[in-house]
Amino acid sequence: MSKQSLTLRDKQSLTLRDKQSLTLRDKQSLTLRDKEPCNKCGSCVAITKGSSLDVIEIDAASNRGVDDIRTLRETVKLSPISARMKVYIIDEAHMLTTEASNALLKTLEEPPAHAMFILATTAPEKLLDTIRSRSTLINFYKGTVPEVIRSLKRVVKGEKLKVEDGVLEEIAGRVDGSFREAHKTLEQLSFGVEQIKLESVKNLLTSNIANPGKLISLLAAKDTIGGIGEIGEIVEKGASLKVYGVELVRLLRESMFAKLGVGGNDTARDLNVEDLRQLIELFCEAVRQIPTAVIPQLPLEMAIVKWCGEDRDRDKDKETNISIRVTEKVAVEQVLQTDTSFTEKSEEVEEKKEKKKTASTLTEAELEEKWKEIMKKTKDKNHSLEALLRACKPLSFDGRNLQVEVFYPFHKERLEKELYTSIFEKVASGVIGVDVRLESVLSSSKKRAADVTNVLAPKEEDLVKVAEEIFGGN
Repeated sequence: MSKQSLTLRDKQSLTLRDKQSLTLRDKQSLTLRDKEPCNKCGSCVAITKGSSLDVIEIDAASNRGVDDIRTLRETVKLSPISARMKVYIIDEAHMLTTEASNALLKTLEEPPAHAMFILATTAPEKLLDTIRSRSTLINFYKGTVPEVIRSLKRVVKGEKLKVEDGVLEEIAGRVDGSFREAHKTLEQLSFGVEQIKLESVKNLLTSNIANPGKLISLLAAKDTIGGIGEIGEIVEKGASLKVYGVELVRLLRESMFAKLGVGGNDTARDLNVEDLRQLIELFCEAVRQIPTAVIPQLPLEMAIVKWCGEDRDRDKDKETNISIRVTEKVAVEQVLQTDTSFTEKSEEVEEKKEKKKTASTLTEAELEEKWKEIMKKTKDKNHSLEALLRACKPLSFDGRNLQVEVFYPFHKERLEKELYTSIFEKVASGVIGVDVRLESVLSSSKKRAADVTNVLAPKEEDLVKVAEEIFGGN
């Protein structure tokens, strides 16, 4: 790992300038005491004030191209003016283009002895692997609540401020581990007052973000319209949806812990632990989706609809079950009311069976007569189909399937087309009196072709029609 290249990973505990200042004073101090900067020499003072000519800061978000890095490579050859080393700070280093990163890599591989590079980034994983391997990674983590409180106490003591009990704890709990935000809040509260009161802290912090307490009440009441309306008001006020969502999740989390006896304020008294757990999962996912959403408020609105809609689904299932039971009851009553008509229906069924039985016992002569009637009625529906039937012979009828003999494969293919089959079955069912299904059978006997011709005696023009239908002639 190179001592001339450091990667600082930001976790919001201090500003990047604070971190860089600490690192630079350590490297540039002309007088080190126990490996700590003296904070008195000209180099330390200049770095603290941000006026050192040997510290060059580059914003990679706006100077991310390969030409900017090539310029850097030329200037890095120059020696420092007054400090021990010339330091180049590349802020948001992960924003560099691939070409620019490759150009920077050449300098990091063989840096001048007087040069040092600090790569400040919130996403070191986005840096090139080759760059990460040539620099030392230093992580800066969020401050804990006790650490932030200790930092604030030093300020209070140094500035001789008067604060009520609980003020520092309230500030530390709201700044998400950021010392900078904590100091800024304390400075804002102390302006023009003799004593900082706890009520002032709460008013200031809640005015910076919209209060999600109302939405929690609407969620407890499963009020979809009210919940979506509340999000709409937040958007109209110009408040940050992400900050609002984070605050909502924080309140839900506190309420869940309060119900579990861990501590915290219970702001959701009408919700149980399981409800709170589900809401936390829903809105954590919604907050993650806000930055990439087509409509920023849509993830929060969808979470509200999903939560409030679950009860409706349960009510709908309940109504469905009731409807099924009512339907079953009505069906039983109808069966009891129609009990006297069973005999009549049985007689109708018997008549149908008898009719079917009669149709299934057609003699050859009767079947031939029915066939002629079928062809006659088919002619009114479709001339081409009637012509095809003239070249067929009825073989048998089993009460449902009417078996017809054909003499050529392509003739059979044509007859089994869906259009012709549906017309034939409809006509045949009407003539015979029962549902009929067409079953065509390819004949293996050439003699039968002559027989059917003699039996049906087709006219010459009919044969022409058949030929035209089969071969597609005009």
